[in-house]
Formats: sequence, C-alpha cells, structure tokens
Amino acid sequence: MIGVGAQIWNGSTTLLIPVILVAIVFLLYKFPPSRFRRGFRARSESARYRQTAKSQARHRREADKAKRRTATFRVIEGTKPRDDEPPTYH
Repeated sequence: MIGVGAQIWNGSTTLLIPVILVAIVFLLYKFPPSRFRRGFRARSESARYRQTAKSQARHRREADKAKRRTATFRVIEGTKPRDDEPPTYH
C-alpha cells in the first residue's frame, strides 16, 4: 500500500498504464458497443408471440410424454455359458 502511494506521489507512468486499462475495461463493461447489445433490446410483439408459442409447444410435448406407455423389459438370452459361481480371480 505504501509503495502504491509512493508511485502515485512521484508521478510514475508505470502505474498509469494499468489504471488506463482498468478504466477502459470498466467503461466497456458499463457501456458496451452497439454490436454486443443484442440481448438488451426491448421485446417486440413478435418476440413475445414466439416465446408463448415455445412454451405451448413444450407443454404439449410434456403432455405427450405422459400419455406414452412404457415398454416392457425383455431379456434376450445370450450364448455365453451360465456360470452362477464368481470368477476365480475375485
């Protein structure tokens, strides 16, 4: 803390570069360029319609899943020998 204060007091330019970089990053964070602002636009009527259509489709899919009958579990007999004993290396 004392070293930072001494550099500020002496007016060193080595501290000026990091301060400028931090200020630029902060300003870009607070005020992003227009090409990165797509998510911050106000919603239009068509966007609201698309969102309700998506939610209705999701509810429809959930209802279809509830109507499905679960398949019965079938065991297919294989050709391996049926040894009920555990292997010798256990």
